[in-house]
Amino acid sequence: MALSPPYVSVADGRTITASVVRALAVVAGAFLLAGVFSSIGATLLGVDIQNGLNPTTTPLPLYAAVNAISFVGFVLAGVAYLQIRDDQSLVYLRRPRPSDLVWAVVGLVGILLASVVMGAVVELLSDLAETLFGAAVETGQNSIVTQGRENPALFLYMVPVALLFVGPAEELVFRGVVQGLFRRAFGVVPGLVFASLLFGFGHYLAISSGSAWTYILTASALGLVLGAVYEYTESIAVPALAHGLWNSGIFLVNYYVATTAATMPG
Repeated sequence: MALSPPYVSVADGRTITASVVRALAVVAGAFLLAGVFSSIGATLLGVDIQNGLNPTTTPLPLYAAVNAISFVGFVLAGVAYLQIRDDQSLVYLRRPRPSDLVWAVVGLVGILLASVVMGAVVELLSDLAETLFGAAVETGQNSIVTQGRENPALFLYMVPVALLFVGPAEELVFRGVVQGLFRRAFGVVPGLVFASLLFGFGHYLAISSGSAWTYILTASALGLVLGAVYEYTESIAVPALAHGLWNSGIFLVNYYVATTAATMPG
């Protein structure tokens, strides 16, 4: 397993600088290419995104398709880095095993627990901020969740996108390349932490309302779970599946709540 001593093994300054710069460049390139592929996909599908992609003005199948195509940019950024640097060993990739499904479920449960814990932490910090500064803190909301609550069918279209595109693409970039580079520079545990923090900040663009720091903290905590499962199983497929299942679950729960009299748990 990858989680073996040394958990902390700091490299020389040149390796640290190169690894950090490359990790940031890959993330920046992933978002840039995602924007490019989104525009290309929208053009090919005849979708007007001049004022942004909006499910109220775009047929839902096309909205989901453009979202899916945008994540091709993430995959391309990750694969391009590995090919250009001839560094395929950076990413843990092996033949799937039956136990991988079990570990994906373990990761999913871990994400759920982390989400509950971070929800409590965020609520505590929000109450503290309101007491000290008199300012109410609203939890950050993902733009697709906000849009889906106005058009619940959107959640169903986004389930396959989450499973087949979002999970694999984001995990390739953040767990595969970024965590691999940080592991090389700082060791397993610090690399996992730094990659998770960058994963959290990378979700800033997905926030449509509420306080950004609450969403970033929660995403970072989920990244810790995904990163730990990745290091333990040494397979990028495991966190990719867990990530996709988690996002899909969020969409399905929100669909249920939006189409019934139910309320969100917790």
